[in-house]
Amino acid sequence: MSQLPAGVITPDFQLKRLDGEVFRLSEEIARGPIVLAFYKSSCPTCQLTFPLLERIHEERGSGVRIVAISQDDAVETEEFIRRLGIRFDVVLEDHPYDVSMAYGIEHVPAIFVVGSDRSIQLSDYGFSKATLSTIAEPLELFRLDDGLPATRPG
Repeated sequence: MSQLPAGVITPDFQLKRLDGEVFRLSEEIARGPIVLAFYKSSCPTCQLTFPLLERIHEERGSGVRIVAISQDDAVETEEFIRRLGIRFDVVLEDHPYDVSMAYGIEHVPAIFVVGSDRSIQLSDYGFSKATLSTIAEPLELFRLDDGLPATRPG
């Protein structure tokens, strides 16, 4: 199975946040669109992407809601978010990764922009300046001389 494409209705799910509270997509999406970002802390491409997602979160405020879906245990997840200064929501997915399987995740980071109607508006994986710029609009996220590649596989 490949990653769910744009236009598909997202599978609903519930996962625990680090604080133990339950995150239910169906409840959260009722408040507006969400960016779902699946990741593994050991992934170098995730380490490149997540500080930029944090910048989007900080500079766009409530204009963009980001939820990270960690495929790591709580200790690794806490270390990752502390080290990278992540302040947006993070939920934990345990093995056998049923949610990742439902979304067809083969590579991380995997990013979905999900509309209020639960349809996927954007589906991508790896590092992509184009995808991150779309999420960040109208924020100018990149400079021509920033030294970052246009894309990087996950």
